[in-house]
Amino acid sequence: MNTLSDTFLHRVRRQLSHFQQRSILPVPTEGPIVSFSFDDCPCSAIDTALPMLEAEDWKATIYVAVGLCDTVNHLGPHISRDDIVDLHKRGHEIGDHTYSHINAKGLDATKYMADVERNQRALKDLGLPPSENFAFPFGDVTNVIKKELRHKFSTLRGVLPPQNSRMDANFLPAIPIYSGQTEDTALREIANLQQSQIWLNLFTHDVRENPSPFGCKIDTFQDIVAAVKQSGARVMTVRDAYRTVKSEGSVT
Repeated sequence: MNTLSDTFLHRVRRQLSHFQQRSILPVPTEGPIVSFSFDDCPCSAIDTALPMLEAEDWKATIYVAVGLCDTVNHLGPHISRDDIVDLHKRGHEIGDHTYSHINAKGLDATKYMADVERNQRALKDLGLPPSENFAFPFGDVTNVIKKELRHKFSTLRGVLPPQNSRMDANFLPAIPIYSGQTEDTALREIANLQQSQIWLNLFTHDVRENPSPFGCKIDTFQDIVAAVKQSGARVMTVRDAYRTVKSEGSVT
């Protein structure tokens, strides 16, 4: 059983990890960039949200935990292995989210990395190339795991919002789109894009009329898409956004 002290120490470790093993990214100079990503990934996000992005000729990054395929949990039913292949063929990026959707909290780094490698093998068996980008399940990270992953992936995405323009590729900031919780924050950040030169990462899980606490309603996602379109920002997968900021950006 976790004690209050355990919880506090865990929060402190996660915050400290934000300042360790850093790799500061340049700031894009040719206009702001937005990346949409979906974690795990529930069928509702694929069936409901992706068509909205594809209607604008936008692509997303899907952080897949293959072990969740064909399962059902609080996010609803999850996609199949065939769905992953189809998403790749449609031009969406398939990122790594560990195989078992495991939490870094209190887990041995060797076991964590083995689960990451298992996910990569599963994707390879589906005929996909190695994932270039990773997202921490639950947003949990330790300094040791961050150190192990930083040479394997271009970016490691967390769940904490950006603090300033100095973005760490090894703990990439992101804003959740959760109905009733963070949608106003996301819309405010999108509105600010017209006066900024940043790379904004937006993510969610399920997208349906009765979402989990970690997802959003359909009309909420529609509002987000409309706001991004109005901002004039370039929309790219995490892979393409990373390559773009590395090639055109300048470090502040």
